[in-house]
Amino acid sequence: MTLRYIEIFLALARTPNMREVASRLYISQAGVSSALRELESELGILLFDRVGRGIRLNEKGRLLASRLAPLYGQLYDSLSLVVSDEMVGNLHLGASTTLADHVLPPILYDFKKQHGRVNISFESASTKDIVQRVEDGVLDMGFVEGDVHSLKVRTTPLKEERLVVVTSDRKFAHAGPYPLAELMGGNWLLRQDGSGTRETFLTYVLRMGLSPHVFLEFSNNDAIKAVLKNKDTLACISPLVVATEIKHGELFEVPVADVTFSRTFMRVLHIERSLTPLLERFSDALAEQLGGGE
Repeated sequence: MTLRYIEIFLALARTPNMREVASRLYISQAGVSSALRELESELGILLFDRVGRGIRLNEKGRLLASRLAPLYGQLYDSLSLVVSDEMVGNLHLGASTTLADHVLPPILYDFKKQHGRVNISFESASTKDIVQRVEDGVLDMGFVEGDVHSLKVRTTPLKEERLVVVTSDRKFAHAGPYPLAELMGGNWLLRQDGSGTRETFLTYVLRMGLSPHVFLEFSNNDAIKAVLKNKDTLACISPLVVATEIKHGELFEVPVADVTFSRTFMRVLHIERSLTPLLERFSDALAEQLGGGE
């Protein structure tokens, strides 16, 4: 068994497509297939189920990937640091929706421009899913909004954010502030389960013994903003998401008299993974962009 076999296996675990992995690692598709066969032969088990002409990680493969990914990442980063002071290596990052859509893209661009030998892969998902992928070792590091309920990761706060309640009804917004209880009967638009924004909003509401009228639930913020054009709807959302609409007078903040919806952007790292200089450099870049610190 070689480090190259492990690298190929972990790449397939992240992207179970031999052609894509071959292209990314600059080897032939036959080389990827051969390395996988050799690894499975040495272990005496199958790590992937063969489904038609494709492959799918099986239970044994998922277990091995979750254990190997953090260890391989530490080894790779350590070797890179020994041979060069320059930032080199692979970063597999993920972030929950607000950060992924409105904060991280320019940071990713600037970081890649500054550190050309760093290969970055990035994905967006709900807070719950990003934490799960850090737990499984698929992601080196994640960035999420709100509370994290996991004993397999450690978190570091980056910055606190105040959510806003918004509507497209100018008169209604300007007639505030309102006690939160008076707003519960409105047609609330929420993100689906697993969203950090949703969890923050519902935590405050339930803590006050209230129950909102949940009109519709969506998987993304763009859908919420589209429906917010209807004046009878409300949403509790990140100001980063609606900054343009508020600036142009398309949406209006509804002042709430008796509660402030706040949550914290968090860095998420597997408990068995060290914060390498490469991970720390990227984390610092995000913290600086947010205007916060560690």
